Amino acid sequence: MLTNETTPMHLTQPIDPSELADLRRRFGPAPVQHRDLLVTDPFLTENHQRLLKDGRRAEICYIMHRGDPAQGVLLHHKIFYPGPAFRLPTGGVDPGEAVWDTLVREIHEETGLTVDTGEAGGGDVVVQDFLGVVSYEFRHGRLDRPFGFATYHFLVQAPAGSQPQPLDETEKVDGWRWLPLAHLRSQAVTLDHLDVTAPEWADWGRFRALSHHFVADRLGVK
Repeated sequence: MLTNETTPMHLTQPIDPSELADLRRRFGPAPVQHRDLLVTDPFLTENHQRLLKDGRRAEICYIMHRGDPAQGVLLHHKIFYPGPAFRLPTGGVDPGEAVWDTLVREIHEETGLTVDTGEAGGGDVVVQDFLGVVSYEFRHGRLDRPFGFATYHFLVQAPAGSQPQPLDETEKVDGWRWLPLAHLRSQAVTLDHLDVTAPEWADWGRFRALSHHFVADRLGVK
């Protein structure tokens, strides 16, 4: 990845040790899992699957509930996704941006809710836990080179009865669903099987399924 003089080196790597250490100090121990994925077009290269666009190094994934994850965690769907592809919401870490700042920004843009950052005035959403990171090496068949990336997962609690009100229309979100936590792994299987229902989304679905399995494992879903 190309860098410039205005971007700190530690904010150009998918996992920066000091940033990870800060999150662990704040929230406690959290695992890092690594996955290697063989992928090809259109994943990473075409409009709606350009995960690394604009030099993004990582993304955040927020697991939002309204008091009890067992009763429902928030999934979303975008207008260009295949029909069954509801998933946990994520947001790309912009170049030079810290993971924590991305979390605060993305929750606000996608749901209209503000994160309680500990400053005066508080916020709507409480970040309860840092669940850990899944890092990836994508080996692209046509481009014949590896690409690194990482997903940072956070458990967050929204107010009881709250409903997302997106502020960023460019996200093209056309549906929300509060999915009982016990069904999260079955939704991962749905994403993993997009090769059958929507073959052009197969690599994207396999990638997205990994976060759902990771969260299910961390929250004790059988």
